[in-house]
Amino acid sequence: MVGCLGEPNITTPPPISEAKRIIITPLYAEAGAAEEVSKLGGRISVNLATRLEIIFKNAEWIYDISNKVKPVDDKLTELGLTLAQVYEDPALAAKLGQALEADMVIVGMVEKPSLTRRDYDQHLMKQGRQGGISGTSTYIRTRLTALGRTRVKVIDTNSAEVIFNNRIRSYLKYWYAYQTQMSGQQIFKTPEERLADLGQYLPLRIAYTLHPTGLKLEEEQQILLKPDVVLKGTGGIVEFN
Repeated sequence: MVGCLGEPNITTPPPISEAKRIIITPLYAEAGAAEEVSKLGGRISVNLATRLEIIFKNAEWIYDISNKVKPVDDKLTELGLTLAQVYEDPALAAKLGQALEADMVIVGMVEKPSLTRRDYDQHLMKQGRQGGISGTSTYIRTRLTALGRTRVKVIDTNSAEVIFNNRIRSYLKYWYAYQTQMSGQQIFKTPEERLADLGQYLPLRIAYTLHPTGLKLEEEQQILLKPDVVLKGTGGIVEFN
């Protein structure tokens, strides 16, 4: 399998359990990316680190926690390196690992998330408990989505070799159904809230991909919100999927 720009995908989970000290850098956002994308990259790395800390309790994890506690950023500055350089060059990632006396370095890149909204104009009727039509009000639907895309690499410090390299995504869906006369009053998830959700669910996907053994399967697609009503249209009962 070949990734973007000809990069080979290495999907075998890395031997994290054998490492005693591991660095997780903030995920690199491409030059010119909006500030919220860079913030998402930092949020992903913190949540990924806290997740892996729970799994691998005997390892020491090095990552930037805040603007004040940032051992990775401080060491990059000292070495004259950038996140882009250690992401693109495993030798430089290994240099960072050696400077912080780590066995492995986890680096990554986050793309600009795709946030969409689709309004469905099909009129639907609410089904009652007995299977018949309940009331005379008609309903319409709206679907919001948030698609986050990352590429994560793990570099072995001693050999400076990439031992894991894979593209990892999280696709979140939010379904709304509301009466037509209430459409102007419906409250939807804001873009900021959907980015926050990606900052929570992408680390779970990444952690599962890095260490699937013993962890609950984290699906790429997840429906975070769906209406608690049964609606029927001309094609039958509507599925929120």
